[in-house]
Amino acid sequence: MGKTFISQDNLPRIPIPKLNDTCNRFIEWVEPLLNKEDFIRTKKIVEKFRSKGGDGEKLQEELIRWSERNNLSNWTAPFWYDIYLKPRHPLPINSNVFYLLKDKLNVLELSQTYIAAALVMSILKFKSLIDKEELEVDSQDGKPICMDQYRKMFSATRIPKRERDELKITLNKKYIVVLYKGNIFTVDVLEDSGETRSFPEIEEDFKHIISKSEGSDDEEIGILTTMNRDKWADARESLLQVDKRNKEYMEKIDSAIFVLCLDDEGIESLDDAANRLLHGNGRNRWFDKSLQFIVTGNGKIGINMEHTGIDGSVMVRLIKFIHEDIDKVYIAENKKSKKKPEKLKIYLNDELRKVIKDTSNQLDDFISNTQIRVLDFNKFGKDLIKTFNISPDAFVQLALQLAQYKLYGRCYSSYEAVMTRKFLHGRIEVMYCVSLESIKFIENMLKVSCDDKIKANSLLEAAKKHKARMNDCRNGRGIDTHLLGLLNMYKLFGKNIGIDFFPEVFNDKGYKILTHSTVCTSTTSTNGIELVGYGPIVDDGFGIRYLKYRDSIRFNMTSRSHIKEKLDKLIFYIEESLVEMAELMEKVI
Repeated sequence: MGKTFISQDNLPRIPIPKLNDTCNRFIEWVEPLLNKEDFIRTKKIVEKFRSKGGDGEKLQEELIRWSERNNLSNWTAPFWYDIYLKPRHPLPINSNVFYLLKDKLNVLELSQTYIAAALVMSILKFKSLIDKEELEVDSQDGKPICMDQYRKMFSATRIPKRERDELKITLNKKYIVVLYKGNIFTVDVLEDSGETRSFPEIEEDFKHIISKSEGSDDEEIGILTTMNRDKWADARESLLQVDKRNKEYMEKIDSAIFVLCLDDEGIESLDDAANRLLHGNGRNRWFDKSLQFIVTGNGKIGINMEHTGIDGSVMVRLIKFIHEDIDKVYIAENKKSKKKPEKLKIYLNDELRKVIKDTSNQLDDFISNTQIRVLDFNKFGKDLIKTFNISPDAFVQLALQLAQYKLYGRCYSSYEAVMTRKFLHGRIEVMYCVSLESIKFIENMLKVSCDDKIKANSLLEAAKKHKARMNDCRNGRGIDTHLLGLLNMYKLFGKNIGIDFFPEVFNDKGYKILTHSTVCTSTTSTNGIELVGYGPIVDDGFGIRYLKYRDSIRFNMTSRSHIKEKLDKLIFYIEESLVEMAELMEKVI
């Protein structure tokens, strides 16, 4: 075994938390979200759930048996696949994540095809490191973490199926799929030997595609990947039956190493980038593909990622590599291409043409129902926050809670994704951020008569609690996945283990309000990244992805259109809260 996966066998397996520990944390985490009466009721329901012989004990025992019975290396893994593969909503905006890469090549001097070819060469170098098991192992706190997700980055696609999609990974393919004006081509990027084709050859193929695609393809089937998943599954089955060549072509798309989208239009601003990369117009995209790279007319590079097999932490590693490598000089003999790109002409009938037209209109409606804002906060960044002896992430999260409180007069549930790759096959755990300590801090901040030292101390205490809660999640002591596992045990085996009725704890206001994340957040490293974002996960909430630079903080924020006024107010309150908190800490230091 090469060095990439050398530590896999030595990684710890994530433990199943003790029922009492999860119930105690649940009570603590939900308390600040409920009024006194509702909290008393929730607490009684939880006590009954975990009592001797109660539903919780039965479900906990079954979860342990189920994990042992299936010899699972990570008992949370099946639940995370279900989280992505079972929902029936469309992928763009609802599920997929976008990245805008920092410019490294001079987009004013170099052509779109040159930048696209350089991008492809860098991506293939990274893929080669994985294939040869030469990619250095990722680490956290100086210790190796799980590398399994790198096996699911390339040649992976999500196949639409009724009720639950399928993640398909195909090995040893030597081509990518390129989309231009809705036309779909395959381009060989590897030789039969496995070596990467020359830079001039690959660029020449991209030039050929652009020259042979004078107009848009009237039958832009990429739009079908924006459908409701059940409807797309049905449409795909119809597509395969229209002509036997369609099956061959669809399999080529599914099996390609990745998708490259060449857009005619350029990106002129961060807001423009967010809209183009999160959804675009859907006609020159293939959202089912795990990795979909986008090169705009003015040479900007973005990625749209399908989330089933991979998380942000591995994307950051890939983007960092691209950023460091893409400007390297590619000197190679200008060989003549042996094989031109193949255009995949999908055959349709009138019914499918109508589906494409209807889907295009539906996506346009969904886009109009989505609001995206970029907040470029440049008054300070993580360097200043560190001088307060506060975790920059905790500081930003508390500012988000303070802003939310100003908007609503209370805090609703807030979610932050926490990586659990210290465990074998680890993904993420959901951390719910609102605590009694953060509410106390907010109340103090908004109380004019409160002494600045008391405000600052309550900020420090809230930040300390945030960090402790994050460490619990990172170390397998979160509550969200455990409760989800117990809920799934009821759905699978409830009657068999003597639970005849739906457990009250999952139908209670406490569980519902905690798991309804009005504010869904995550952050990531800034290496090579200009902007990251995703859509809101609930219709009355906000999706917030933020980047903490040394001297600035950038937020990509989304909501449904019916609360766009609240989104605009939230942006104002975030800026205001960050400034107020920094001014407070500077006073008392």
